[in-house]
Amino acid sequence: MTVPQLAALLAASACFASYGWGLLRFFAEPGRAPGTALVKWTTAVSVAANIAALVFFYRHDDARFGIAVALYGLSLWLFWWAVAVNRARPLSLAYSSDTPEHLVSEGPYAYIRHPLYVSYMLCWIAGVLATGRPALLATVLGMGWIYHRAALVEEAKFAASPLAGEYAGYMRRTGRYFPRMPRR
Repeated sequence: MTVPQLAALLAASACFASYGWGLLRFFAEPGRAPGTALVKWTTAVSVAANIAALVFFYRHDDARFGIAVALYGLSLWLFWWAVAVNRARPLSLAYSSDTPEHLVSEGPYAYIRHPLYVSYMLCWIAGVLATGRPALLATVLGMGWIYHRAALVEEAKFAASPLAGEYAGYMRRTGRYFPRMPRR
């Protein structure tokens, strides 16, 4: 194993370990929802595919490597920033059917509505770049679809909750996955 390969593997593993910690110790799971099992299984398969590609099918390229490591780092930073903001009141697991009781609009949430999903997507994209394996685009597309559907479910929950008016204003100020550009 080369030094860049090991560095990429360690960066990816730090992301995956952080997300696993979140699943076990951070997110609340108020009752079982069918979508949560889908998220857990597809995440496990995607993690396995990324680790296998990093260990067995790694193709080094300096430019891709640099961008991938930066994306892994950005993913970790965004994940832990979102966790820190929510430490006192952890969020529900994706696809949970509970009614939102509070709106988070500080930290990364001041810029984007779903920073955790963005964090995860940065990691999946980094895997494609780190390994040079286009087949891992399947993880990007599959997980991206799952996160997008989860974001829509969460936004619908807010729209049907007592926080609907506050959330509508929040939606006007922030982008779903990218910061909203200031209007002139």
